[in-house]
Amino acid sequence: MKIKGQTLIVISIILIVIIGTIAVTVGSVNLSTIHVWKILTNKVFNKEIFIVEWKKSTEIIVWNLRVPRVILALLSGAGLSLVGILMQALTKNSLASPYILGISSGASTGAVVSIVLGSFLGISFSPGIGAFVFGTFTAFLVFYLAGNGGYSSTKLVLIGVAVSSLFSGITTFLVTTAKNESQLRGAMFWISGSLASARWDNLFLVFFILLISVILSLLKYRELNILIAGDDIAETLGVDVKKMRFFIVILSTFLTGFVVSLTGVIGFVGLVIPHICRGLVGSNHKRLIPCAVLLGALFLLATDTLTRVIFKTQEIPIGVITSMLGAPFFMSMLRKNSYNFGG
Repeated sequence: MKIKGQTLIVISIILIVIIGTIAVTVGSVNLSTIHVWKILTNKVFNKEIFIVEWKKSTEIIVWNLRVPRVILALLSGAGLSLVGILMQALTKNSLASPYILGISSGASTGAVVSIVLGSFLGISFSPGIGAFVFGTFTAFLVFYLAGNGGYSSTKLVLIGVAVSSLFSGITTFLVTTAKNESQLRGAMFWISGSLASARWDNLFLVFFILLISVILSLLKYRELNILIAGDDIAETLGVDVKKMRFFIVILSTFLTGFVVSLTGVIGFVGLVIPHICRGLVGSNHKRLIPCAVLLGALFLLATDTLTRVIFKTQEIPIGVITSMLGAPFFMSMLRKNSYNFGG
């Protein structure tokens, strides 16, 4: 079913506002919707527009805990969806995802190193920093190895799989040799993905990087459209394939690295959302990019909200839920004869 891109954008924005409101009001402590919006208004304008008629603890829950979590869900879902589109255009592979370059495996290793070996080696750095450094290093390593002896998209994917397997093995080794249960639980929970680390001070940089990435990707939408047709056709039509590859890898690496450093590994968002959007608005990246960014943000926000409604007293890794919800929908969509990766 095809719909207009503008229609999907409007629907997504409306649903984001509605579900975002629900996400802030529900949880282990249910809050008044009116109080939530009054608190948000006062905080945004930095003045007491509405008279404070709620507890201080309510304001802390809304502004310091739940609103940052909602924003992180939106930014993460949008970022992973955008990288999924770029990776699929780069590799001409419908199964490509933000983690195809091994970024997730490298980031997981970095986070686990900080959790398991940090105190042992006397090195103090957060799992987020370790994840970003290792994830970025992994992506550049794959890109460097893929360019040795002649670059090809297939070679990039194969080397990405090999490097990903290497880092996955290292991560598994570190987890299985962890000395205490708290280290083990911390490592496994981070690997499965979580939005619990949302804080105002780490959201602005991700927002800025996402905004720049979306703008740059939209400016290159024609080249992305042509790139899917194949490298030979793209070069014939005047696209500098090498520069486009470098552009996509750099953009995807930094965006994925920052997202993964805050959330851990959240699977399936960057794989399923681009395909859903192609089925709704077609493969023209001018429409596909903004629609996928908003739909990815909506999907992760709705998934996290549903998880917190069902499991109010326990934090469930969001990556587990996205895979459980996304996989059946994705498989049913691919069974339809009308779907085609290239549009």
